[in-house]
Amino acid sequence: MIPVMSLTVFGMAVFLLILGAPVLVSIGLSSVFTIMFFNPVPLISIPQLMFSGTESYVLVAIPLFVLSGVLMESTGVAGKLIDFTKAGVGWARGGLGAANVLGSFIFGGMSGSSVADTVALGTILIPEMEKDGYDKGYSAAITALSSTLAVIVPPSILMVIIGAVSELSVSWLLIGGLGPGILLTGTMMVQNYYICRKNKYGSMSKFSFKHLWDKFKVGLWALGAPIIIMIGIMTGFVTPTESGALAVIYTLIIAAFFYRTLKKGVIYKSLLSAARLTAAVVGIIGTSSIFTFILTFEGLPQIVAQFLLGISTNKMVIFFMINIFLLVMGMFLDAGVAIIVMAPILFPVALAVGINPIHFAVVFVLNLAIGMVTPPFGVCLFSTCNVAKMDMGRLIKAAMPLYLSMLVVLVLVTIFPQIVLWIPTITLG
Repeated sequence: MIPVMSLTVFGMAVFLLILGAPVLVSIGLSSVFTIMFFNPVPLISIPQLMFSGTESYVLVAIPLFVLSGVLMESTGVAGKLIDFTKAGVGWARGGLGAANVLGSFIFGGMSGSSVADTVALGTILIPEMEKDGYDKGYSAAITALSSTLAVIVPPSILMVIIGAVSELSVSWLLIGGLGPGILLTGTMMVQNYYICRKNKYGSMSKFSFKHLWDKFKVGLWALGAPIIIMIGIMTGFVTPTESGALAVIYTLIIAAFFYRTLKKGVIYKSLLSAARLTAAVVGIIGTSSIFTFILTFEGLPQIVAQFLLGISTNKMVIFFMINIFLLVMGMFLDAGVAIIVMAPILFPVALAVGINPIHFAVVFVLNLAIGMVTPPFGVCLFSTCNVAKMDMGRLIKAAMPLYLSMLVVLVLVTIFPQIVLWIPTITLG
């Protein structure tokens, strides 16, 4: 049986994306047209499907995590963290590159958004790296690729979405991303050192413990936000949603009373910015729910499962086939859309061959994180090029060695599930 409706909705969505239509419009129009043409359900079902796709309680965490990250940036609290990372590793060969990676890990622990990461860190660090003798293409490349840490480590927005779609514990997923995030951070920092040493990027200075201590004292309050999120979820003391609310309150308190950077109008502008970002995410989730309904109505998950299991029943063979498929999809689809559309199709296959669902979900997100920095439609590539004011070709050329780090980590995390499972097993198990 040929899945005609699925092929129609896929074809229309891709066509609209190629024409330059926004993701929400492409997914929404193609889904509505398909339902109108084939009439699998009454049109009144469309708003019901959209509402059912966005009514999950765990999605409430998204606006709170977004608002926390926006407030960190707009009040200058994120800058305190960047200063601390520069003091910690900026003195060594390739120090500013290492500070870029480490800053992404820490800032990702507040915002959960890779695009926010590229803007916050790129605006500050790319010009500084250029002044310090780094190639501009490499400065932009390390900013873009390290920004993917924001959707891997808690409080990753993508982990929240895949948890809601797949009905898995969001706490387990968020903490499960910590192991791969630490591994990717370390791998990128090591590779950055060798690239900078080979090309003589950046200056070197004598390490100053006093300077580090001074910056740590200033940045200590800022470090509290990611610590609240991680410790709160790891101990089970708060839910992911509650940890997001605590992070917002904490950021407001330290910005107002400790750093005194909470200027007039900042809260209003931050709320507007967070609302726009959240509306974009939730709007895509809602329209994608119609898209997903069409695929499941026609039995596409079962068709894909039968096809893959007909090739092999070996767990690792299936897992790597899915990885390749997701890497390709990540190049063309928005990561949130890819989760909503592909998770219902691929999870039954993974479960059929005995892959742990938490492990599979984290690897799923890791694949899509790579897609966010992969041409032709990598969203972080566009945002970084905009910040750095440079063409994408130069960035991609400089990024080629760094893609190796991400692929190596992907392979290791796929083969060794304990990289994902050991921290949540210890803390939540």
